[in-house]
Amino acid sequence: MMNILHIAAHLGGGAGKAISGIAIQGQQLFSDTHRILLLQQPEKDGYVKECDAQGIEIQLWTGDYELLRWADVIVVSWWNHPAMATFLQELRRISAPLLLWSHINGCHYPILPYDFASAFDGIMITSPYTLQNPHWRVSERQAIQAEIVWGIGRFAPENIPVKTGYQNNDIFTIGYVGTLGYGKIHPRFVEYCNAVCHAVPEARFVLAGDPDAALARDLSAAGLSGRIEFTGYVSDVPALMCSFDAFGYILNPEHYGTTENTILEAMACGIPVVAALQGAERFIVPASAGVLVSSPEDYAVQMAFLWKHPALREQLGRGARAHVLQKYRSAENTTRFRGCCCRAMESTRKKHDFSIMGDTPWEWFLFCLDSGNRQRMETLRQALEAGDSSAGALLEHCPPILWEDRKSSLRHFADVYPNDRTLRMIREKMEVYQWQK
Repeated sequence: MMNILHIAAHLGGGAGKAISGIAIQGQQLFSDTHRILLLQQPEKDGYVKECDAQGIEIQLWTGDYELLRWADVIVVSWWNHPAMATFLQELRRISAPLLLWSHINGCHYPILPYDFASAFDGIMITSPYTLQNPHWRVSERQAIQAEIVWGIGRFAPENIPVKTGYQNNDIFTIGYVGTLGYGKIHPRFVEYCNAVCHAVPEARFVLAGDPDAALARDLSAAGLSGRIEFTGYVSDVPALMCSFDAFGYILNPEHYGTTENTILEAMACGIPVVAALQGAERFIVPASAGVLVSSPEDYAVQMAFLWKHPALREQLGRGARAHVLQKYRSAENTTRFRGCCCRAMESTRKKHDFSIMGDTPWEWFLFCLDSGNRQRMETLRQALEAGDSSAGALLEHCPPILWEDRKSSLRHFADVYPNDRTLRMIREKMEVYQWQK
């Protein structure tokens, strides 16, 4: 039996599902005691209520180190939330082992720096893709010792309803569930949709989630409004998925995702998946479950083939469900998590020095940028401080994720650290630049 303390910025989204699920199942399977320490007041309380119902204690961090001394193992759930930087920077010496559980792939912004990961006593990742990090040296990729612990929570694919009937109907429905903004969606998403619509006259896209204004505008400008349905928030996702003929998952090549629970849910429903040939998707969608594509033209060809061959859709759908049932077992996942905690308790403690992140919120923001974008941001800072009127042009090439309101974007860092002059100055420039466009 162990006392396991989870530290997270909040319990929202996919990370909230992962953390709460591991904590609840860990207590049920092993009689360990799990507690969760949040750095911010939770905005959404769904997973908080689930934990409370299962006797998982949740507290807000106030700087009281007695909360940390209770733990046999401390697990830091990390996705580069701005508030986590302060916590790690101010972390004093602790006796318990400190584990990193990365909920992003770390190959694109937010980058997972090797030196940062190596400062922990153990490392857990949520996708094998993380081990291919292009920002690590070859020797670092070979040296890293990391355990894959999926971010699936208490995922139970055996309880998810299965699609019945794969015959063709009047409409060929291509579904998507998830974030609908260019920080996650492919920048050429409209081209992908357009190509399919030309190849499959019966094609319609059902997009579940809150639509980003820019994406909705671009789809409308392309004349696709009649072929697109935005559902907004959906309470029963599996029921919606069972109405899909195919699951189209065309994300930004530089997205931060890992386990991609929405793909797993679609596969559990028996829906064939057509995803981009890139990143984490390559490790999720086997040939028995779907198709990986490399261009709008390829996407259209594959969707047209699925449209014309309902028997293949059924074969892939059944293969997808079988794959998920075999590979993504939450009890086994929780067992791997516990094994990491046990090994960390037996290991030699590290110094847990996070000074490599820098000293200011601006430096913490730069820390997880790749070298090119870090230089671009520094150049922008210098130009703004010098009063250069052309500084805004440097924003043109910033990744879409840096423009998000959250997702560890510059705006997010500026909101959490309003007194940081550089973050505030650049955010103001971003607002003016976006308004002028």
